[in-house]
Amino acid sequence: MAQRAQVRALAKELLSSFPSLVSTNELHDRTLQTLLDPKPARTNQFEVAARFEGLEEKFTVLNNDELANALRERLDELSPRSNRWTPEILSLLLNLSDHPLEKTRIDALDRLSVRPQSPPLTWSDIIAADPLDNQDGLWDDVDFARDVSDEDADSIVLASTASDETPTTSNDADDTARHLQGYFLPPDEDGLNDVLKAQFWDQTVQGAIDHNGSNVSPTQAAMVLTESQLIREVNFVLHGLPSKIFEQQSDGTLGVLPRYQLKHVSPTKVSELSRAWNVIAAELARLREWKSQEQHYPLLQIFQAIIADRLTAVENTLTQIQLQCLASREGSIASLLCYDDKVQNATRPTRQLTSILGDLHQAGYPKKPFRILELLYDRVCTSHSIGDTEALNSVIQVFFQCLQTYLKPLKYWMEHGELSKFDQGMFVQDGDPNVSLREVWSRRHLLSLDDCGQLHAPRFLHLAAKSILNTGKSVHFLRLLGHSWPESDAEEQETAHFDSRQICAEISANPLYSFPESFDRALNEWIAGSYHSSSAMLKQQLEVQYGLSEVLDALEYVYLFRNGALSGEIVSVIAIRLDRGHADWADDFVLTDLLRTIFASTHCVDSENLAVRTSSASICGTSGQQRSMSNLNALRVGYVLPWPIANIISKNAMTTYQRVFILLLQLQRAKQALERRFPRYLMRRLMEDPAHFSAVGLRHRMLLFVNTVFSYLVDVVLSVASADMRRKMAKSGDVDELIETHHAYIARLKEQFLLSKERTKVMQAITSVLDLVILLTEACTQYGSHFVSRDVDQSMRAVSTTQRPRSRRSQEADVTSSDHDENDHVVSLDPLLASSTTHSAAPPDVRLKNINDTFQQLLGFISVSLRGASKGGDACGVEILTDMLAVGGWP
Repeated sequence: MAQRAQVRALAKELLSSFPSLVSTNELHDRTLQTLLDPKPARTNQFEVAARFEGLEEKFTVLNNDELANALRERLDELSPRSNRWTPEILSLLLNLSDHPLEKTRIDALDRLSVRPQSPPLTWSDIIAADPLDNQDGLWDDVDFARDVSDEDADSIVLASTASDETPTTSNDADDTARHLQGYFLPPDEDGLNDVLKAQFWDQTVQGAIDHNGSNVSPTQAAMVLTESQLIREVNFVLHGLPSKIFEQQSDGTLGVLPRYQLKHVSPTKVSELSRAWNVIAAELARLREWKSQEQHYPLLQIFQAIIADRLTAVENTLTQIQLQCLASREGSIASLLCYDDKVQNATRPTRQLTSILGDLHQAGYPKKPFRILELLYDRVCTSHSIGDTEALNSVIQVFFQCLQTYLKPLKYWMEHGELSKFDQGMFVQDGDPNVSLREVWSRRHLLSLDDCGQLHAPRFLHLAAKSILNTGKSVHFLRLLGHSWPESDAEEQETAHFDSRQICAEISANPLYSFPESFDRALNEWIAGSYHSSSAMLKQQLEVQYGLSEVLDALEYVYLFRNGALSGEIVSVIAIRLDRGHADWADDFVLTDLLRTIFASTHCVDSENLAVRTSSASICGTSGQQRSMSNLNALRVGYVLPWPIANIISKNAMTTYQRVFILLLQLQRAKQALERRFPRYLMRRLMEDPAHFSAVGLRHRMLLFVNTVFSYLVDVVLSVASADMRRKMAKSGDVDELIETHHAYIARLKEQFLLSKERTKVMQAITSVLDLVILLTEACTQYGSHFVSRDVDQSMRAVSTTQRPRSRRSQEADVTSSDHDENDHVVSLDPLLASSTTHSAAPPDVRLKNINDTFQQLLGFISVSLRGASKGGDACGVEILTDMLAVGGWP
C-alpha cells in the first residue's frame, strides 16, 4: 500500500508538470494503472522488424543504397546477439529517429570502428632486429692518423731519414709525433733580425753619456728618432693601437717619453704636436667605444653604422697619409707639420660627431632616441648659418641618413594606417584597442607624450605631427569602412620619398637661403601627397556613403526647429498631453510614435532612428506641477547616428542639442499658450473687468518677451552659426578639422543659448518667466471658463424650448462652433487648468499683481545680467539680445 501511495503521488506530480494537459480522473487512473501494471505489454518484435525493412526499402527507392546497405549490415550483425530486450531497444531508437534519410551521415560510422593498435616498440625488438655483436667493427676505436691519403702524405716533409713505410710495430704516440714534425718549418733567422731591428724602442744605447759627462744606464739613455718613425707611432695611436713611445700624462693626455727625442725638432714643439694628436686620438677612441655598445633603437643603430663607416674611412685615409709620408722618393722628406695638417683635415668631419655624442648623453638618449636627430638638425643649421661648407656637407649627409630611418615607420603608418613592429620611439601610439566604433577616430591612435606633456618627437616635426597622425588615421578609418586602398595609389606612395637632394641643391646654390625653411617645405610636400589623398577620400565617403550633410540637416529639423510647422506640431502634441493632466503624458512609446509620425515625410530624417525617453525622477506628479516648464526637462529625444558620423558628432554635442531643443520647446509652448489661450471673447471679458484689466497688458509684455528671445535664438544665433559651420566644414581638410568645426559650433550654441555654467542663473530666470506665462494663462482661462459655462447653459435652455433634443455630440459641437475662428483648445483645457492650486486662494487682482511683480523682477535681473556679460565681453552675441530687450522697453 505504501508503494501504491507513493506511485499515486508521483503520477499526480507527473501530470501537473504538463500545463497543456487537462488533468481528469480518467487520465489519472489510466496513468496510475499503467505504472502499477506488473506485466506491461511487450513490444511487437515483428512490427519492429517490418518497420526496419520498410526503412531499408525506402532508402533503396530514394537512391541511397549506401545507407540501406549500412543498415542491413548492422541488423545482420545484431541478429545473433539479440535477447529479450532487443525489440524494446530497437523500438526506442525508431521512436527517437528524426528524418534519418536527410540527417544520417555515413562517414560518421568510421569513427565507431575500432582501429587496431600496433604494439609499442621496445629495445628487445630493436636488438633482435640488429644485434650488438660488433661483427662489422662498429664499436672499434678509429686511428685517424693511418687514414692519410697519398696526396697528403706526399706533401708532408719528414724530418727523419727513416723509411717511408711506417713500421707496424710502432705505437700510436710515436706515429702522432712523427706526423706532427712534418708541419714545422725551420726558423728564418734573417727575417727575425729585421723585425727586431725595426723595434727601435727596445734598442739600448751602450756607453751613453749625459750632458754632465757622466755615464747613464742603457734604459735611461736618450734615443733619437726620425720623423718617419714618430709618424708611424702616431698613426698607431690614431688607429687605437698601443705604442711604446707614448705614455699617459698626469692630466690624462698622451705624451712622448722623455727618452725619445727628435734630432731637428725641439721637445716643446713635439709636446705641442703630441697634445693635438692626443685630442684627435681621444675623440676617435670615444667614437670607437660608442660604436661597440649595443643599441636597441633603429635610429641609434643607423647612427652607429654611420660612425663605423666614418671610422673605417678615416683609418684608410690615415693609412694613405702614412704611405705618402714614408714613401722614399728622391728629394722628399717626411714632415711632421705636413702630416699634422693632413691628419687634421682628414679627421675633422668625423670628429664633429664626438661633440654630438657628448650632447646626446646629456640629453638622456636612451629614453629619447630622436634626440640624435635634433642635435644633427641643430648642427646643420649652425654650420649653414656660419658658412662652414665642409662641416655642412659632412653633417647634413649623416642627418638625412638618420632621418630616412626615422621616417620609415612614419611612411608605413601613412600608407597602411597600421603601426609596424619597427615603431620604437615613434610619436604615434596605440590607444584603447577595445574602443567602440563611435570613438575609434579620437581614441584608437594617439600622439605619444612624455611625462612633461611634450610631444615625443623631434622639434622640427612638431608642426607636421598632427598631419602625419591624421593621414594614418584616415587610412585606418577607410579600412574600417570596408574601403580598400587603391593599388595604384599605394604604388605611387611607395615610390615617393623624402627628397633631401633638392634641399642640398637649394642651399648650395643660394647660401643665404634658410635651411629650416627649405626643410619644412620639403617635409610638407612629402606629407601632403598621402595626407590630401586619404583625407579627401575619407571625407567623400562620409558625405556620399553616410550622408554627413543629411545628418546635420536631420539634427537641425529634430532639435533646432528648422521647420516651424513641424516644431509647432510637436509643441502642440506635448502641450495637450501636459494640460490634460494625464499621468502618462510622458509615455515613451506614445511620444516616440508621435515624433516619428511628424517627421515621416521629412526626407533627411530617418524616423526609425528617433526615440523619446523620459526621466521619471524629473517628472512632477501633481496636476499643477505637471504644467510647469521645468517638467519638460524630463524629455530625452534621441537620434541614432551612423557610427562614422558619431565620430564627428560626439555624445557631449548631442547633449547640447538636447538642451537647445528643450529651451526652444519651452519658448514655443509659452508662445502658443499666450496666443491660443486668449481668444477674443476672453480678451473682451478681461478688458471689461477692472480687476482683470491688467492681465491684458501683462499678456502683451510676456508675448513680446517670448517672441524677442525666440527670434534672437532662431534668427540671430542658429541661422548664422549653422551657415558658418556648413561653410567651414566644406573647406575642412580632414576629420579632425570636421570635429573641431562642429565642436566650435556646439560651443557657440552653448554660449549664445545661455547654457554655460556662468549663465545658469540667467537661464533659471528665463524658465521662471515661462512658468509665469503658464500661471497667467491658467488664471485668465479659469476666469473665462465661468462665462463660457454660463453662456453654454443659456444656449442650451434656449434651444430646448424651440427644438427637439439632440445628441450629446451635437451639443458639444455647438459649444465649440460658437466662435469658429477662435482656438478650439480653450473649452477642453479650461477645466484642467482651473484645477491648478497655484495662487488659487488669493483674489484675482492680487494674483495678477503678484505675477506682474515677479515678472518685473525677473526681467530686471535678466537685463542686468545680460548687460554685464556683454560689457565684460564674456559672451559673444549676448549684446544683441540685450539690445533687442532694450528696444522692447525693459530696463
